[in-house]
Amino acid sequence: MADIQVEERLRIASDTAVASIVSSIQEVGSILQPLLVRRVKGGYRLMDGLHRLTAAKQVGLEEVPVKVSECTNDQAIRIEVDANVAGAPLTPLDMAVFLAAHKELYERENPETRRGSAGGRAKSEVLTDKMSVSSFAANAAEVFGKGERQIFRLISVGEKLSKAEIGLLRKAPKRVQFKDLEHIAKCGAQADRSAICAALGAGEAKTAKEVLDRKKAPGAAVLSPLDQQIAKLKDAYSRAQKSARREFVRLHSDELIELIHEISAEEEGAAEVVSFASKREAIQ
Repeated sequence: MADIQVEERLRIASDTAVASIVSSIQEVGSILQPLLVRRVKGGYRLMDGLHRLTAAKQVGLEEVPVKVSECTNDQAIRIEVDANVAGAPLTPLDMAVFLAAHKELYERENPETRRGSAGGRAKSEVLTDKMSVSSFAANAAEVFGKGERQIFRLISVGEKLSKAEIGLLRKAPKRVQFKDLEHIAKCGAQADRSAICAALGAGEAKTAKEVLDRKKAPGAAVLSPLDQQIAKLKDAYSRAQKSARREFVRLHSDELIELIHEISAEEEGAAEVVSFASKREAIQ
């Protein structure tokens, strides 16, 4: 069991579920359902069975049954997503994370479905929406009683949230609800989303709406349209992978270089004005 590596997971172990498995192990004496692992350098990496593995460690088992699979990283993520969606009920936050992960995998396997790629936006939306709804709508409807619009909002939340923000929300004393995630999905500014995650995670607010209402209270700072656009650009850039940033710069290099020259000229001009004014004062 010491050879089984547990890398960062899309979902953390539930204490309640682990306690239930611990009770079962103590009664039966072992784990009956094998864990699913894949062979990696130095041992094995867990793909499905985090609750069983955690329970086995708590009980003190030295060995657990496993089923070894040969697969890629993307295939391993898909197995984790499918196993969790088909298994124990997910929290709204877990569902958002898994929906976004599944969409990302689908788009990597089918790059033509990404928005902005060849074929146009309409084709992208149709294929991506079909994938998301057919894979998860039935489960989401059964577990949460929600429709397609809510499912797409969950996807949006899962795509927007960073790993740090997800970690904050999982630490929240009060479980994050659908309404909270819907407010996060509608946030245009990254600062608003960060404020919600920090407040909920620290237990300083009970709902996302409460956090936003505080920010809108009299005397609270209001971002100008320009600042809002800057915040959106900074958010998109900070969340993009380095390869995506490089490609963006390559595609817009001429415009970016022109803007840099404009800024440099403005700063040089401002410096000249200050210098010139000081000379006149010296002469007088």
